[in-house]
Amino acid sequence: VINFNKLISYLPLTAFIVAGGKGHRLRPLTLNTPKPMLKVGEKPILEHNIDSLIKYGIKNINISIKYLGHQIEEYFGNGSAKGINISYTNEDLPLGTIGSITNCESFINDEDILLINSDLLTTINYEKMYLFFKDNEADLVVGGVPYKVNVPYGVLESDNNNNIVSLTEKPTYTYFSNAGIYIFKKKFIDLIPSNTHYNATDLIDKLLSLNLKVMKYEMTEYWLDIGKKDDFDKAQIDIKNLEYFK
Repeated sequence: VINFNKLISYLPLTAFIVAGGKGHRLRPLTLNTPKPMLKVGEKPILEHNIDSLIKYGIKNINISIKYLGHQIEEYFGNGSAKGINISYTNEDLPLGTIGSITNCESFINDEDILLINSDLLTTINYEKMYLFFKDNEADLVVGGVPYKVNVPYGVLESDNNNNIVSLTEKPTYTYFSNAGIYIFKKKFIDLIPSNTHYNATDLIDKLLSLNLKVMKYEMTEYWLDIGKKDDFDKAQIDIKNLEYFK
């Protein structure tokens, strides 16, 4: 029985959360606390992410840990307190943002995997991203966050002979940054080398080299990468105004 009064959706995804980094840029806050366990509001960053996954019916979660990882294990345990299944992958050496997934393949029961960085605060709608992935028959989808660049001058565009073809006064360009959120097919774990430092971007490059379908999912929801002290301070303010987290 699925109670949709409590759930937004029920997605057939196994989640893999990368939580092994040392958080150097957030020191001294991370000297004795792993970055994912720093509290934003009343809960650790990682707990906000896990609770968000639970809202979408995602029950199987693997957390890749290294730096002070025992604190994460002790806090969340096997996930039974939240009605989910949590397992852990311990990195002896830093394996990048996806390298350690080869060590937990047996835990993954779904055909598709949701990979997220643990230091994000976001209200992303995972159902919309998953449906985008399925509807487009993609091999991998990466969340893209719009990033606007305002140029304070007139911009000249010219042809190969330096003939001006247009002049745009103080334009704004929109680019999409990698949000650290991915959905991809489980079978591509076979492409990831074992016990090797390997990032999600390396997997993207590999799939592109094989002419597979890699797509951008344009995110419109709130998103914040808590990488620096300024980001952490901003998160403390934002959390008070985001109804999603209440």
